[in-house]
Amino acid sequence: METNSYPLVKAFYSPAQEFGLPVPATVKIPGFEAGHPAAPPINEGYVFMPEKLRDILAFWQSSEKALKIIGDPATGKTSLVEQFHARLRWPLYKVSCSPGTESRELIGQFFPTADGSLKWVDGPVLRAAREGTSVLLDEYNVLEPGESTGLNMLIEGYSIVIPSTGEVVVPAAGFKVFATENSVESSLSVVGRNVQDVANDDRFMVTTASYLPPELEERAVVNALVGDGVSPDVATMIAQQVVKVANSVRAAYRTDKSGVMTKPMTTRSAIRWARLVRRFANVNDSDGPMVYALRRAFQMNAEMDAVVTEFTRAALGTGTNGQP
Repeated sequence: METNSYPLVKAFYSPAQEFGLPVPATVKIPGFEAGHPAAPPINEGYVFMPEKLRDILAFWQSSEKALKIIGDPATGKTSLVEQFHARLRWPLYKVSCSPGTESRELIGQFFPTADGSLKWVDGPVLRAAREGTSVLLDEYNVLEPGESTGLNMLIEGYSIVIPSTGEVVVPAAGFKVFATENSVESSLSVVGRNVQDVANDDRFMVTTASYLPPELEERAVVNALVGDGVSPDVATMIAQQVVKVANSVRAAYRTDKSGVMTKPMTTRSAIRWARLVRRFANVNDSDGPMVYALRRAFQMNAEMDAVVTEFTRAALGTGTNGQP
C-alpha cells in the first residue's frame, strides 16, 4: 500500500497518558488513529525533557509552520520529534539530508513508468503539505543554501505552483516542518555544515537540544535495561555508574585543552554501554567487564581510552585490574 494513499482518521489522546503531563485526564490533544506506516513507533522507554516538550507543544499548538532544533550530535533532536509524533500516531516523513539533496527531491518530480510515460511523484515535503502531516529534515544545514530557499514558500505555509504541471497546492491544516541541525559553531567533529540563507532561517521557530539531566538520563538507561529484562535494582545500579562516567567524560571534554578528549559520550552510547555490561558480565578481562563493555560501546583513541577507563574505575571504586 502506498503511504500517501493510507487513510488518515482523526483521534484524540491524553497528554497526561502520552507525555506524563500533570493535566486532567479529560484534556485531549488531536492525533490520528494508529496504523499509518509513516507514524513512528512508540519507544516506551523514552524520557521527555520537560523544557523541550514545552517548546515543541507550544510550536505544535501555534500557527507557526516550521521548527528548527539545534544542538550537538546525539543530544536527542531527532528522537524528540519522532517520539512526539509517535504518541499522537501522527505521520512524520523523515529525510536524511545530504550535500547532494536537491529541493526537487523534497518537493517532487516526474518519474518514468512501465509504459514509457512520466508520472509526477510528490516529495516528502509536498506530501506532508497535501495531507496536513509533518516532515522532518534531519541534518538540515548540510543542504546547500540555494536548495533550502526552494522550500521557503511551503515553510511559510503559502500555496505553491508546481511548474511542471501547473497544479496549485495549498498546504492543509496541520502541516508542520521540523528541521534538526548541528551548530556551525559546534566544537564537536562535525563537518560540511552550511550557514543558511537569512530569509530561510527567519521562517523557523527555534529551540535547542542538550543532554538529559542525570536523573532523567538514568531513567532512560533504566528503561532500556528493564525493557531488555534486567531487574529494576540491577538496572538502576548500572545506570548510575554509566551516567556518572558519561557526565565525567562530558565535563572533561568541555575543559580539555590538550586534544585528548575528542568527543563527549552521548546518551545513545551510554545506553549501548549499559546493555553490553549485561552481555559481557562474565568476561574474564584484566580491566574487568565494565571497561571491556565500554570499549565496545564507545569508540576512543588510546589516549582518551586511558582517561575514560580511569573515570570508570573511579565510578566503580575498583583498582587497575577491575577489582575492588
